[in-house]
Parts: sequence; C-alpha cells; structure tokens
Amino acid sequence: MEQDFNPERLRRIEAALLELTNLDRQIFLAMRLHSMSVEEIARRTGLSQRQVVKRLGRAIRHLGKRLDELGRE
Repeated sequence: MEQDFNPERLRRIEAALLELTNLDRQIFLAMRLHSMSVEEIARRTGLSQRQVVKRLGRAIRHLGKRLDELGRE
C-alpha cells in the first residue's frame, strides 16, 4: 500500500535513525539500503556475525517502536 509523501513523517523517521548509535545505524543502513549480508557487515566492521545480528535487531526494534508511535499520532 503506497502512502502519500509526508515531509513530517520523513523527518521523524530520519530523527529515529539518528537516535541509533552510529554503528547500529551503519549496520541497519548497510543491510537495508545496500543489501549487504550479515557476513559482509561483520567482515567490514570487525564484529562477529552474532554481534551484527544483535545490533541489527536492536535497531529494528527501536525504529519499529518509533514508527508505531508515529502511526498513533
């Protein structure tokens, strides 16, 4: 389902991304925007694959919470 462009919603999504730690944000964007694998992200960051998965999960939970809050407004 396509939503109308909403600059305020986009601003809030950007703000939610900026609330993440720099590393969590980089991991999330590498996976979602650049389609990098967990293995590739781990290799590039020097983290274990398990650490990458944990950080990705933390980022997704945070963003999901913020988007859920946004949807209730």
